[in-house]
Amino acid sequence: MIVLDTNLKAKSATTQYLNFNYNSMVRFGDQFLCASSDGLFKIEGDSDNGSKIISYFEPITTDFGISNEKKLRCFYISYKASGNLTLTVSTELGFSETITIPASTAGQKARKETVSRSVRGRYFTFQIKSEGVDFSIDEIKVLPIIIGHGRDKN
Repeated sequence: MIVLDTNLKAKSATTQYLNFNYNSMVRFGDQFLCASSDGLFKIEGDSDNGSKIISYFEPITTDFGISNEKKLRCFYISYKASGNLTLTVSTELGFSETITIPASTAGQKARKETVSRSVRGRYFTFQIKSEGVDFSIDEIKVLPIIIGHGRDKN
């Protein structure tokens, strides 16, 4: 079992906001304030002018320290989400699968999901995405299955 590091704050990960006409942003206590020539605005809620806010993150693309081609039998995710999330698993060979992770309204939840046997490769990328959903991810564990011989690293 391999654990993906989802502590993006500790890794000094950046946040990017798209489609905002602000020229500055500041964190003031627990609030985020943005400014433009139209005034000062507080960022809050799960929509922007009626459109759900789409958010996602991608931990680093990885081969889990194993140079062989592999498949993922399953993954375990520990999370909290006010609505459904999607987790997309993809590889450098172009294989991809998107899995719906249901809401966990009763608090932190651990869940096991299987991954299609057709998703294979050396390098795996995971994307966790939400549309208007407040969520936190504590941990993602994966169980890789080696299916090929080691490749040259050249």
